[in-house]
Parts: sequence; structure tokens; C-alpha cells
Amino acid sequence: MLADVIESTIGAAYLHGDVHLGYVACAFFELGLKNWHPLAHRYGQMLSQLDAGQDLPLAVVQNVESMLGYTFKHKILLVEALTHASCETNHGTVSYERLEFLGDSVLDMVVTDYLYRAPGKNYSPGHIHLRRSALVNAHTLAYFCLRCSVTIQSSMAHPDDEGSIVLESEDNDIYLWKCLLHSSSRVMEDQATTFARFQKQKNSVEEAMTSGGIFPWAALVRLQAPKFFSDMIESLIGATFLDSEGSMDAAKGVMRRLGILQLMERIVKDDVDVLHPVSRLSMWATNADKKLEYKFPREKGNITCIVTAGGDELASETDVYRGRATQEEVKFAAAETAVRSLRLRTGRKEDLDFVKKRKRKAKSTTAKSES
Repeated sequence: MLADVIESTIGAAYLHGDVHLGYVACAFFELGLKNWHPLAHRYGQMLSQLDAGQDLPLAVVQNVESMLGYTFKHKILLVEALTHASCETNHGTVSYERLEFLGDSVLDMVVTDYLYRAPGKNYSPGHIHLRRSALVNAHTLAYFCLRCSVTIQSSMAHPDDEGSIVLESEDNDIYLWKCLLHSSSRVMEDQATTFARFQKQKNSVEEAMTSGGIFPWAALVRLQAPKFFSDMIESLIGATFLDSEGSMDAAKGVMRRLGILQLMERIVKDDVDVLHPVSRLSMWATNADKKLEYKFPREKGNITCIVTAGGDELASETDVYRGRATQEEVKFAAAETAVRSLRLRTGRKEDLDFVKKRKRKAKSTTAKSES
């Protein structure tokens, strides 16, 4: 309770005077840190320490700036946001890991602020958590990374039938994920296979995100996107935030360009069901006093998930077995099919009660393990 009072006081300061007063409240409580310099000083200090970089990949920088709709004053920050830990080329920067950590926090802040202030909603903490989880998880961010691109027009010279040189223009799509700076054959292989899966799933995911009533958890999980896809989104948001000296508007501009804010606004406006289908089904089974089971028979290179409740089959989904991740894919897909067939879409109170129960159970488990 005492910890809650500290956090709520900082939240009240933020609501009253935005980030700056929230920062002052944090400085007042110290929180284990002594040097809470003014924000302007902090940003100036960090930006002044940036190295100019060596032989920056300017073509990559320009392409990504076009995708994000933001021009960096410190280009080295953008290069850092695109640099994978495996990169062996010396651009005068470290990998994106620190910026990713910062961007994750900024993204959380923007989404939480919007959901807290959503007109006419007055979401409870449990419902803010549900919607935020749908927006900022690795699967969703990877989807936005995979679809982000810019079209570049290039000219090619070739001889015509009379032997004269003719210039022909053609459009080339440059994707954000291709701008990752790395030196890993494994990363290259993961990029190609994930993008191939994305091309198969993108239409169904796009339709669900723009007009569907249920969040497309199963389709997003089927992308099997490695973490570096979502890392890129977070590191780019962090780089934008730092380059703009802490401008939330600049960070929001990049998020809107990527499509994150549009999805967030639609989830609120259309009251999209964002509870995970496995959790939704579990909640229904608990309320109906039925035993829920998932079975995974494998046959002829395929794996099937059969969902039963009280011995009755609710749904089943089959896919080609490609490793352990496939089992999770068919489980989510089968749960989603069951949710649709049962037409499960409970009221807000039931969702909140379910979230509270899960949190209490998690705290109880943690407390037991600590004792």
C-alpha cells in the first residue's frame, strides 16, 4: 500500500504538470538515485557525449527517416537503433540494446497515458493492462516492423533495339527489417523465413486489426518472429525520443507512422476484445465449472490441437509441425476458434475479475517461492 501511495503521487504530479512535474516528484522521493538533474541538463549531457560516428550508412539512414517521417539531428542515434549485437562493421556506436530499453518505456508511457485518459471509458487498471498488453507485446510490434516500408524509385540503363541507351524507372520497396545492420547468417535466414510467413498472414492480420472485433492473437503468434523485429521498433522509438530531447510528440509521430497509434485508437473506439483466447476460454470453463483440456496428437508431419471441455470437443486446428513453436500456434488458433464458436465475449466486470484472480495467484506463487 505504501508503495502504491508513492506511485500514485507521482502519477498525480504527472497528470497535473506532465512529464516535467512527474520527474520532479520522482526526484523528491529520490528512489535510490541522488543526482536528479533538470531534464534539459540530462538530455544535453547525453547528446553531447555522442560520437559523430564513422562512415555512416547514409542510404540506410535516409530510407529509415522516410519510413519514420522523422529527420534525426544526431544521425548516429539512428544508426545505433539499427545496429544488431552481431554487427562487425565499426560505425562508431554500440548495439541498439540501450535504446530498445528506453523505447520500451516510452511506448509504455504513451499507451498507458492514452488508455488512462480515453474519453468516456474510465478504464480500470486491469483493463488498461489488457489493452496495453495487446499493443506492446513482441508479436504485435514485430508485425509493424515487418510491414513498414518505403518505395524508392530507381533508374536502370539498358540498350534499346536500335542500340541507344535508354533509362527506365522502376519502383523498389525497401523494408524496415532489411535495414538492420548485422553480420549474422542466422539473422539473415530468420528475416527471410519470417517475412515469408508474414506475407501469408498479413491480409488476415490487417483485416482483423482494421475491422475485426477480436484481436488477432493466433495470427500474430503464427509469424514466429524473432525478438530482433520488435527490438527494432522499440529502439527506433527510443532514438527518436532522445534525439528530440524528450519530445513525446516526436515519439508519437513515429508511432503513428508505424501504425501503432491507429490500432490503439481503434481498440478503444470499437471496444475490440483483446483478452487472449486461451485466457478467455479458461475463464469460460471456470465459470461453467468444466474441465478444459488441450491435446496435441501428431501424425504424418502434422500437429493438431484438440480443445475439449468436460469431455466435449470445442475446436481443433492442424498445421505442419515445424518445432515446439508450432504447438503454441495451433493451441492459440484452436482456442480462438473455440471462442468464436461459443461466441464468448464477456462483460467488463468478468474480465476484470479474471485479471485480478490471475494477479493474486501470481503474487501468491511469488511469495511462496520467496519464503
